[in-house]
Amino acid sequence: MDIDMIKKIIQDFFQEGTVTIVGSGLSLAEGIPGMGELAKKLQMEIPGLLSATGDIKNWNNIENDLAKGVGLEEALHNTKPSSYVEECIRKVTAIYIGEADKRLLTDIVKTGKQLRFSEYLQRFNIRNEGMTVITTNYDRLLEYACETNEIMADTLFVGKYIARFKPNQSKYASCIGVQRTNGKGKKLQYSPRVIILKPHGCLSWHLINSIPYSLPDYSIEDSLIITPGLNKYREGYSVPFDIHRARANEEIDKAQRYIIIGYGFGDDHLETHLMQQLRAGKPALIQTRLLHSCECS
Repeated sequence: MDIDMIKKIIQDFFQEGTVTIVGSGLSLAEGIPGMGELAKKLQMEIPGLLSATGDIKNWNNIENDLAKGVGLEEALHNTKPSSYVEECIRKVTAIYIGEADKRLLTDIVKTGKQLRFSEYLQRFNIRNEGMTVITTNYDRLLEYACETNEIMADTLFVGKYIARFKPNQSKYASCIGVQRTNGKGKKLQYSPRVIILKPHGCLSWHLINSIPYSLPDYSIEDSLIITPGLNKYREGYSVPFDIHRARANEEIDKAQRYIIIGYGFGDDHLETHLMQQLRAGKPALIQTRLLHSCECS
């Protein structure tokens, strides 16, 4: 196959019907800590937060795995964290990722840093129905990339500072007018919009009086995020995670093709649907450093 044919194949991915799936590899490339760095941070911080004997023993079992070189996800599968240990992991994770997220935003605003995903978005002609991106990341890198390109980032919340979770209404925030169609019909017109689905949560999300909000300026340590390990499958069935997961799976099922960036195929939340579609023959363009498992044939 010559280089022109390869270029043509790649170009065919950058059109309507493509769903983009983004993993931690993209964030890592922009300075957001990955699993390895997070594991080290947890080893430094968690022991000082524990006092109960049961919690200390629980964490020691996890830490013993980490000290042996076992990955964070696997260590948290091998030993299910207690409720308190899990809460400590969530808070330390949110603060650690949040600090890097804030530094990244400062670089974008003060130095004009160009994000890789901003350049990626420029390759698409985003039409009325918008473009779908699914990510397992907590950070807001994708949102920043969209807005630096003057593209609306739709995370299914409505509002700016105290945004309510309204998955059936959020798309109307990008409505810019009404177009007359043939006869007496009318059609809504939308500005470019990227629907960002986050089945593992986001630093901006918070639960207040049992109601999910997106509050970008609120305390990061209270963010709604699902940390690695067995408990993420339980947490994934509560609002807003369940809606984001269900919508992500719907988009995966109806996509014509996939671009997969920095995602190592290590998450069962997405892979039941994704692997079915890949085995059925839907094409995928994969850019990643390491595949945990990709039995697509």
